[in-house]
Amino acid sequence: MINLGSVDVFVTITPAARKELKRQLELAKDRDLAVRIFVMLDRFAGFAFDLEFSKPTTNDYQAKVDDIPIVVDKSFLEYVKGMEIDYDPETHEFSLVNKKPAYNCVPGSKFECPSCNLYLEANS
Repeated sequence: MINLGSVDVFVTITPAARKELKRQLELAKDRDLAVRIFVMLDRFAGFAFDLEFSKPTTNDYQAKVDDIPIVVDKSFLEYVKGMEIDYDPETHEFSLVNKKPAYNCVPGSKFECPSCNLYLEANS
């Protein structure tokens, strides 16, 4: 596992998200779980991101951010770099925002949109 710390900005975690992620990981009975940034592709709408708890796989990029294990499928790493994970305690919802994405996406444009090209490759 790579511990990026402050050397590289893989993802940032706000204090509220850090507290809630640690709480949920402590509640889990399986200590091998990590926070997975799940990337969903839609060739018309681009990317959608979500969080889930799962064990790392051989296809994952693994890092520890603020002592929280974070994993993402290696094929989506460039789409996750620079993302911020936040948590709203009032709505009990996480949000994932990438203010400086390493990609440009024009929804519906098969030939210019990386998500559309990945979608085609994944389903070929």
